[in-house]
Amino acid sequence: KTLFAQKYSTQCHVSMKQSIPLRKLKKLIRALKEKEPSQKVKDEERRPQQWNLDYALVPFEGLTPEYMEMIIQFGFVSLFVASFPLAPLFALLNNVIEIRLDARKFVTELRRPVAARAKDIGKLIQLG
Repeated sequence: KTLFAQKYSTQCHVSMKQSIPLRKLKKLIRALKEKEPSQKVKDEERRPQQWNLDYALVPFEGLTPEYMEMIIQFGFVSLFVASFPLAPLFALLNNVIEIRLDARKFVTELRRPVAARAKDIGKLIQLG
């Protein structure tokens, strides 16, 4: 054998020994990279947390519009009961339906109200 052939065969043998672990390492890195996007896809496919969905709802602004609606209805029923005796019955039917609709609105469309601290229970203390 010539000196060139000996050096070349030794170099090929050494480079093959080094390339086997390197290939295995590259294969492992590739497998891990392929695994990561599937993990991200699983995270994206997973349903969002309930608190995250609730934050997107309309903020609760109070019950004043609900009370005002009831007061106006009571005023109209009181004024026009003499000319339309079925007004109280229709008002009752309207209120029963509205209770269900408002309950659904508060559960599905509005955020929960933020709790506020109070010093005591107010006027209810005098009842006891």
